[in-house]
Amino acid sequence: MTDPRKVIPFYYSLGGDTEEDKKLLKPLEYIERWHRCTKLTLVFNYWLKISPDKLRQIDEIISIVYNACILYDDIQNKSILRDGIPVTHSIYGLSGTISATNYIQVIAIEKALHLHPAAVKILTEQLLEFNRGQGMDMYWKDNLMCPTENNYKMMAERKAGWLIKLMANLMKLFSTCEIDLSSLLNLMGFYYQIHNDYCNLCICKDPNDESYCDDLTKGKFSFPIIHALKYDDDRQIINILKQRTTDTNLKSYCVTLLEKFGSFKYTRDILKELNKKIRIEIERLGGNPFLVKMLNEYENEVLSHCTEAESDVVTRL
Repeated sequence: MTDPRKVIPFYYSLGGDTEEDKKLLKPLEYIERWHRCTKLTLVFNYWLKISPDKLRQIDEIISIVYNACILYDDIQNKSILRDGIPVTHSIYGLSGTISATNYIQVIAIEKALHLHPAAVKILTEQLLEFNRGQGMDMYWKDNLMCPTENNYKMMAERKAGWLIKLMANLMKLFSTCEIDLSSLLNLMGFYYQIHNDYCNLCICKDPNDESYCDDLTKGKFSFPIIHALKYDDDRQIINILKQRTTDTNLKSYCVTLLEKFGSFKYTRDILKELNKKIRIEIERLGGNPFLVKMLNEYENEVLSHCTEAESDVVTRL
């Protein structure tokens, strides 16, 4: 029986020195402990039906690049916490975390080369898409420029859709299934980003929580913010946003404004519409009970807070 202490972590390089990787990849060990990527491969394998061995190898690549992007995102946003846990660079420092992130992305390329000759091209294409989406998101924040909803949609499909596109395209290298998933994957990326924006501003109710509405602290032009700015003639929201405030009272007031302008309701309506379109697309592709279950969980997360959010605004106003 293999000694579990001698099992090499999947994010170590294939041809490097194990003891050296152990030192260089401590930041990855930390984030892997707290932030495991959801195994969407199992959901999409309902259609694509690839072997468990290839599924495992693809899961490893997905997890590596997912965690690398989390590390970069936390550094770029000067985050303190992620899901209530201290961010990696607050423990291992900026230099060590950036070095580990650069290294792990090259390891992902190495693993893609080992997986399939076409896998590196797919990985490169989707990493470019992520960086384009992330880059525009940062550009709007840094220059205090509110995007149009169409520009936001393009950003969301890149920033939130690249990972599932990477996963699906890698899986299709080993599948005999020829269904076209592109429309579904774009819808899912758009849906997930709006859902994430909504939850950040609407679902966290405790102002004493350090992560309370932290998209406001980041100065992020999230979907509810973009809607509200159309009606904010007094420019209160844009002035709050540019401060990158950590003041929970100010953030709570901004949430009140978003409710007042109907931005949360508008966001819920868009989520409902997208949810319906995704379900239609799933049916068109022959159905997928695992994906429908996941979609139900996202939908319930929004609906369970809908009534509470609407009653709260009456009290605050």
